[in-house]
Parts: sequence; structure tokens; C-alpha cells
Amino acid sequence: MAVNAVLERSTFEISRELEFFSEKELTMQIGHDRNLWPIALLKELIDNALDACEMAGFAPVLEVTATDTEISVRDNGPGIPADVVARSLNYMSRISDKVYYVSPTRGQLGNALKTVWAAPFVASGERGVVEVWSQGVHHTVEVTLDRIRQKPALHHDQENDRFVRNGTFVKVHWPDSPCSNAEGIGRIYWRGEHLDFSTYRAQRFRALVQDAAAFNPHATFTFDGVTYEATAPDWKKWRGNDPTSAHWYSPENLRDLIAGYIGNEPDSRKTVREFVSEFRGLSGTAKQKAIGRQGIYLRDLVKDGDLDMAEVAALLADMQAHSKPVKPEQLGVIGIEHFTHWMTEYAGVNPESIRYKKLTGFEGALPDVVEICLGIGSDDSHRRLVHGLNWTATLKPLSEILSFCGQQEIQPADPVVVVVHIARPRFGFTDRGKTEVDL
Repeated sequence: MAVNAVLERSTFEISRELEFFSEKELTMQIGHDRNLWPIALLKELIDNALDACEMAGFAPVLEVTATDTEISVRDNGPGIPADVVARSLNYMSRISDKVYYVSPTRGQLGNALKTVWAAPFVASGERGVVEVWSQGVHHTVEVTLDRIRQKPALHHDQENDRFVRNGTFVKVHWPDSPCSNAEGIGRIYWRGEHLDFSTYRAQRFRALVQDAAAFNPHATFTFDGVTYEATAPDWKKWRGNDPTSAHWYSPENLRDLIAGYIGNEPDSRKTVREFVSEFRGLSGTAKQKAIGRQGIYLRDLVKDGDLDMAEVAALLADMQAHSKPVKPEQLGVIGIEHFTHWMTEYAGVNPESIRYKKLTGFEGALPDVVEICLGIGSDDSHRRLVHGLNWTATLKPLSEILSFCGQQEIQPADPVVVVVHIARPRFGFTDRGKTEVDL
């Protein structure tokens, strides 16, 4: 009788970098199915551009392009540094200047550029190309697969190029036609029409730019030959580089921020006093002396290999006791004037029908501003819901807005435009793509 051979299994080492370059993982990172990746990536590029301009003190001016084969955003900001581009290509870590801070910003996860590099490759299955012009340098990032080593092969070429003298210009070469991944989808019902997928995605691109204009009175957008002019170039909101408030932190949040500083080589010798001075209302010498801990370094708060939570909680309590909470209005209010202009110019709303409500308050220790604007469109229009969190449009309807429409008996066939915006220092996102939020 023959004896069955025994398989001697080998143990393979598979790079985790490849996980970011699979459809399943990238769908979780982006928060949308691959058919909508170009729309989600365009949103990320717009958000990044707005943030960069604001933190540099510029009224944002964005030129947006979205076609079957390309999406791009050009801004008038300070430009993305070459080292940031290079560091973002390391898929073993995330590069973010927001992740540990609690403040009302458009994004916090540090994965936007990583999804931009990866998505064209995953969509094509063979090769992805993204170009960036910034600060006199032209970056070309080409992504292929090293099948033998089972990891992505990222080729980053740089050359001096003065094509873009100011700001950043990011161009994503999209490898497939709008319908190539849409087999079986059929016609999509959107805003009262049944559309083929190509038309649907084109309209979503336009809607995304329009929605961005709704929540940013200080920004000018150009898309497909249409310019959405800023209504208030000097309008102010809480910027990404404004000092954060100690009142927005829990002991756990503060612990993570301190740990981030300790682990970051340039900040490894930061004192507690220097750390405290970075918070709103605590930059004065008198406040820092009152909080105490002179001559103490952040690393001195480490006990038995971890931060001493009792010390962290005590420090946070002192910081809160010697600073004032931020009023909700200080986050930034868009206002009825801008919403009225947007609704009449871009949503076809009768100005006499517009109703606006602003609600301010606190959710625990976090201030928030809720603005709701409604108007009646033409008789042949259908319900349009525009919703935003911290001055960026959300691509998925918020369940609370759908519930609101149900309570007010606003049906999908009704010619009503509803715009809702919420500003808050921190949202409880329930997915990595920042598309599901617990309000």
C-alpha cells in the first residue's frame, strides 16, 4: 500500500505594506467602494488644500479638475515640503500633524496621501501614477507590485521644476473609465433622475465642489469652467494651527499627546512648561508659574515604562483651572448671508423661502455650532441634502439629517434644499474613512 507523502509547510513572511494595496483594505481606509474612490480622493485633496492655505493665512483659491482619466487640485498655499512627500511613502507609519491634537479640523487620521498613492494602482491592478508639483520640485510617484517580495514597489522621482511657483498641484492619473468597475450597477437614481454610472459620477464631482463652496465662505473654487467666488475672503474660523484648549482633552487624550511628544525625536526634551505654553490661554508666564512643574520634562512623567496617569490627570486639571473654556461661536460661524448666496446661486432656491437657524452649546466639555438652512427650489427639482462636519462635506448622508427630514415630512420628491453644518473639536468617527460618525 502506498504511503501518502507529507507536506512540509513553509512559513512565509508577507509584508503588511501590501494590505494598504488591496481593494478590501483601501475600501476601509477610504470609506467607500472602489467605484467612488475618485470622488473620495478628490475630497481629500480639497480638504488638504484648504487646510494648507488657512494655516498659512491665505484665503484659499483652488482649481479643481475631474475627468475620466484624471483628478487634480491646485491651490495657492505654501506648498507641501519634499520631505513630507517622501515620508508619506512609508506605509509602516502614518504621517500626521493632527492625530493627537483635539481641535476642529477637517481630518485627523494621517492617511490621505497614502490613499492617494495607492488607489490608482489598486484600481488598475498593474500601475498607478501620481504627480505633485510644489516648492519648485516635480514629484512623480509610480506604484507597481514586487510580486516576488509580495510588497508594493514605490518609485519616487524628483526633479527641479518651476511649473508651479506657488502652492501645490496634485494630479492623480486615474487608470480606468468611469464604467469599467461599474458592471452590474445599472442606472443609479440620484436627485430625482436615473443616471448611468458615468453621468452619476460626473455629477457627484460637481456636487462635491459645490458643497465645499457651501461650507467655506473664504474660499474660491474653479471647476469645469465655473468659478464659485468667495463671499467673505476675510472670514475666520478655527485654524489647524490655532492653539488647542485644555478643556477639550480627557486625561487619555492628553496622555496620548504627551506620549507622541516624548516619542518624537525633535520634541524629546520638551519641558512641561513648554508643553503647557502651547495651549490656548496658557502662553503667559504667570499662568505657567501657577501651574508649576518648573524644570520638569515631559519624559519625567513616565513611570515604570508608561505615563503616570495620576500625574497626567493632575496636570490636565491644573491646565483647565487656569484657562477659560472656548465659546462655541469662536469655532467659526458660516452665517445666513453666505448660505443665502450659495442657495440662490448654485441650488436654485427662491430667496424668500430661505430659513436659517443657528444652535450653539456644549456636548460635555466640547463646544459645538449647528447651522441649518432650508429653502424651496423649482417645481421640477427634488430634495437635496448637503451636510458637513468642520467645513468639509460628507459623502454619505448623516442619519440625524435623514431623521430630521422625516420628522419635518420632507420627502425625496419634494423641491427642498437642506444644508446642515456642525463644527466641533472632536467627532467620534466609527470607521477609518471618516464617513460614519456618532453624533
